[in-house]
Amino acid sequence: MSAGGGDLLRGIRGGLGLARFDRRALELLRIDVGGFWHSFTALLLAIPGYLLLYSLPVPGQGAATPSPDEEAAADVIATMAAGTDHFGLLGDVLVDLLAWASFPLVLLILARRTGVDRGFVPYVVARNWLSMVQVYVMVAVIATAGVLPAPLAGLLTTLALAALIGMEWFMTRLTLGLNSGAVTLIVLMAILWPILLARLL
Repeated sequence: MSAGGGDLLRGIRGGLGLARFDRRALELLRIDVGGFWHSFTALLLAIPGYLLLYSLPVPGQGAATPSPDEEAAADVIATMAAGTDHFGLLGDVLVDLLAWASFPLVLLILARRTGVDRGFVPYVVARNWLSMVQVYVMVAVIATAGVLPAPLAGLLTTLALAALIGMEWFMTRLTLGLNSGAVTLIVLMAILWPILLARLL
């Protein structure tokens, strides 16, 4: 197997491990300058997942009067996938990918305030591979929610959102070693950045 193929498999395994809250997953990832740039391969691997994500119907979509449970599930899904409906399918995918790729720059600008400067490379590498896994988790969740009764769909999407945020928090704490308050701030920034970017475009 080529070195690039080995790094790819290690990245996917590392992302899956981080999604399982496994601290040893970081050891699978290539944490150097080459690994930093190679980790952006995860964006390309996520594109089919994003296309599926924005193609799936959400609970209550198209209904004249969606139930409160359907509306709640749709709100959670909108938070999980920051599509705007303003750009169409490909536009929403491109906005998400742009937000994904540009968020490290936002952190660099705020590096002194957030304390990410020393752990920046491990953070970006881990976040890229974890984010790729999270995209496919969202696809599975939304596909499942679409065939469940509205109350169960709402419960599933809420639990999934909590799990995704937990994964992000775990990965951020593991790679940056910051205190809980700083980690929470960075996670909130990561959640809000795609939404803000979509509104600005």
